[in-house]
Amino acid sequence: MGEDRRRKRNRKEQNAYVEQLKAYKSKGISIYIDGREMPKEKDWYKIFEVREDGAVYMADFINTENGQLAEIHFDLVYLDLERRQAWENRKRLDEMVRKAQLEHYKALLQKYQKKE
Repeated sequence: MGEDRRRKRNRKEQNAYVEQLKAYKSKGISIYIDGREMPKEKDWYKIFEVREDGAVYMADFINTENGQLAEIHFDLVYLDLERRQAWENRKRLDEMVRKAQLEHYKALLQKYQKKE
């Protein structure tokens, strides 16, 4: 039951944050995620994702020369380098296993084709 309440509270906070982004957007301030402008509000929820590589989105507020807010950029940052490295190593290992399996299946296929 506590988990449900926490999820509802998080969703409520996310919706409030997106409402604030909408207000900025209505004032002509562009919203960028991963270097691309994201005009659709449904795309903005990406910034709340929990990634398994330890990355989170961080906001960067871009001002004009006279100090007016011009753009908001959300980019991935890694707070835990060890977790990121472990994730990358696991990804590399998975890729090596996948390639080995593919080679094995190719060899089996060639073997059975030679018999026919």
